Amino acid sequence: MNKLVNSPQNLGSTPPLEYVEASIKAGYDAIGIRTYRAPGLTYNFNPIVGRGQLEGEVKRALADSGLEVYDNYSFYLRPDMEWDLILPALEFGGEVGCKYVLVIGDDPEWQRMCDNFGRICDFVAPMGQTVAVEATVRSLSPVTTAVQFMEDCKRQNVGICLDPRQTFRDEHGFAALATIDRKWLPYAQLNDSSPVVPNAGLLPGEGVVPLNEYLDGLPEGIDISVEAQIPAGGIYTGAEWAKISVERIKRFLTAYEAAKVRV
Repeated sequence: MNKLVNSPQNLGSTPPLEYVEASIKAGYDAIGIRTYRAPGLTYNFNPIVGRGQLEGEVKRALADSGLEVYDNYSFYLRPDMEWDLILPALEFGGEVGCKYVLVIGDDPEWQRMCDNFGRICDFVAPMGQTVAVEATVRSLSPVTTAVQFMEDCKRQNVGICLDPRQTFRDEHGFAALATIDRKWLPYAQLNDSSPVVPNAGLLPGEGVVPLNEYLDGLPEGIDISVEAQIPAGGIYTGAEWAKISVERIKRFLTAYEAAKVRV
């Protein structure tokens, strides 16, 4: 079975300590953290870095959790970078043992985007971290563009993290995955989407994304970050949604593997 990572996007506004506890109780193997939000963006964000007591509490909670601390979100590559906030956020991710840093390209100037990406790569390399770009509709889509970006940046600690709903929205399929060197794909996200609200993450099977085709194009046994997004309106607590999401993902992956065996 693939290693399953709970993402902060999956549990929305759930406070950090509750998010860690919910991930443990739900049975996730690993956990991602969000330490930074770029200016002008409105997705859920509970600041940790720079809040001394909370920083210590989160560090202790993660250390005691038994979970692998997986990836650190979300760092947008923009013309103006808030390095005074970004570098402490990256450093905190290193202190708690994150394996990956997730970045998103959002700059029309290719070389400047490469330079900013390289600075992040160089900063986290001594902490043993890999920097993964999310191939999205912004500056690094389609997937082949993200691959070219990896090559042009000329760093070793790099990779691509795919989001199936966004790849399907941009490319209408996953044929391009067959052309990508496996070395670029260290882990991937899993979710679904509706044609009505294509950017809202759903659990697998609730939308229109051909996820079996997506998984066919990924390395076998790849680690999976669950980014399905808790429904709005306070229908579920973070703990409830963590449990629902991990159980649904496991059922989906089990059915996918069974279908492969039958074929």
